[in-house]
Amino acid sequence: MRALTQLYRVVIALLVRELKTRFGKYRLGFIWAFLEPMLLMSVFIGIRGIMAGSIRGGIERFIYHIEYPLFLASGLLPFFLFRHSVTQLMNTITANRGLFAYQPVKPIDAFLARWFLEGLIFIVLWIFIFGALYKLNFTFEIKNPLGLIAMYFLFYLFSFGIGLIFSIAVELFDELRNIISIIMLLLFFLSGIFFSILQIPERYRIFLLWNPVLHFIELCRENMFYLYEIEDCSYLYVIIATLVSLFLGLSLYKLKIHEVISER
Repeated sequence: MRALTQLYRVVIALLVRELKTRFGKYRLGFIWAFLEPMLLMSVFIGIRGIMAGSIRGGIERFIYHIEYPLFLASGLLPFFLFRHSVTQLMNTITANRGLFAYQPVKPIDAFLARWFLEGLIFIVLWIFIFGALYKLNFTFEIKNPLGLIAMYFLFYLFSFGIGLIFSIAVELFDELRNIISIIMLLLFFLSGIFFSILQIPERYRIFLLWNPVLHFIELCRENMFYLYEIEDCSYLYVIIATLVSLFLGLSLYKLKIHEVISER
């Protein structure tokens, strides 16, 4: 019990430190958390509008009974949760190395603080974006609220496991940072953020369906919108992917954390 109390206090202290570091000195960091998805949504809606012959055409187009801004937001926001969680966790050791000299502060505390912060940002961002869309008359009723929350949380856990794996990997092999950046860029375009797997010809789907991020995003949409059914994506696949990522991430942490902290 005492250990849990100490863990809670250290994580909260590190969480407050992260908030001050990222949002306390400059407001731009806080504003950018909202501007980034809004700008990207505007770009993709604009592109679809040009293709449709008018900006309004891009806004009013539907993808399997879902208005395009809602479809786009439902993919973009969970992907941001994944990408930002992984990126922040990947840089945790470098950013907090000096703190690990203090006995009460352990690396896992810093990982948890950054992970919790990304979760809080996601909740605020989700409420803000979908609240703004509601004000713009893009309304919908969530099909399965508990299922949607479960999928978000599972994706959140998956992000933690991947973030731990990458954090240890880049400390052992620094050149991997550039490769991971390329992987994240590819995932942005291949994870169903602005398209549905149903739009992809069946002979090509098998290649995209190896990507667990696409499964997460499409299953989030399935729990979010009525009339949106995805038979190709598997709940079992995302559960296995989450368990594997957590197992590998925690195993690497256990085996290599002292090595990567002491070597620099």
